[in-house]
Amino acid sequence: MAALVSGELPHHGAPGGNSIDKQEEALGRWYMSRKEIEENAPSRKDGIDLKKETYLRKSYCTFLQDLGMRLKV
Repeated sequence: MAALVSGELPHHGAPGGNSIDKQEEALGRWYMSRKEIEENAPSRKDGIDLKKETYLRKSYCTFLQDLGMRLKV
């Protein structure tokens, strides 16, 4: 944990970049590229594609907005 605070990353495994090494590299950055987000999203691991996830997010936001208006908050 101290390595993350100081900005240095622990180096485990052989160079060449398996997925664990790539995840450790990403921990040192505070941002992720769009590609990294899309490829590593928990929904991708659960088998939900980007198009369906986008639809679900939009419908959930619409639901919450409608609910807020009905509750007058």
